Amino acid sequence: MRLNSRPFWPGVGPGAGLSALALVACSLLPSAAAQAPAAAARPPVLITEEEARREAAAGPAPALPTPTRSLPAPASGPAPPRQVPGIEVLAPVADGRAVPSPLRLQVQFLPPVDARIVPGSFRILYGVLKLDVTERLQRHAQISESGVVVEQAQVPQGTHRLFVRVADEKGRVAEQAVVVRVGAPR
Repeated sequence: MRLNSRPFWPGVGPGAGLSALALVACSLLPSAAAQAPAAAARPPVLITEEEARREAAAGPAPALPTPTRSLPAPASGPAPPRQVPGIEVLAPVADGRAVPSPLRLQVQFLPPVDARIVPGSFRILYGVLKLDVTERLQRHAQISESGVVVEQAQVPQGTHRLFVRVADEKGRVAEQAVVVRVGAPR
C-alpha cells in the first residue's frame, strides 16, 4: 500500500499555493501593523476644504442674536442652581483673533442639578446646513461627562461656524454656537 509516491519538495504539491500565500500574508503583517499607528497618529480633520468651499458658497451665516437681559443681575449671592445642561467653549477662544490650524478644541459640559450629561449625545455640527462632523472627531477626542478635548484638529483658513450639542439623561439638549477664525497653518 503506497501512501505517497512523490518525494516532498517545499513549494510543490496541492497545498503549496496555500502555504506560499500564508507565508506572503505573514510577511505583510509587520508592515500593516506599522502603518496602523501612523494612520491613528494623523491629526483629525474637523472641516475639509470642500466643506469650507460649500459653506462659503452658501453665503454669510445669519448673525447670532446678542444675548440680552430683561432684569438686572443680582449684585451678590450664590448663582441659582442650573436647571438645564450648558456648554462652555474653552478653546479656541472666541475673541475675534485668528487661530492657527491645527487647533485645540476644548468644550466643558455644565450639568443641571438633577441629571447627568450623556457623553454619547455629544454632536458637533458645521455651518448653516449643520453638517454633522462628530464621527470624524470621535476617534481622536477625549469625551466624558465633563466635556470634550480634541488636540490638533485640522481646519482650513477662513471663518467657520460650529454648533456643539449635548443632552442630559432627561433628554434636555444644550446647543452652543462657536465662530472660529482660522489663520495660516502652524
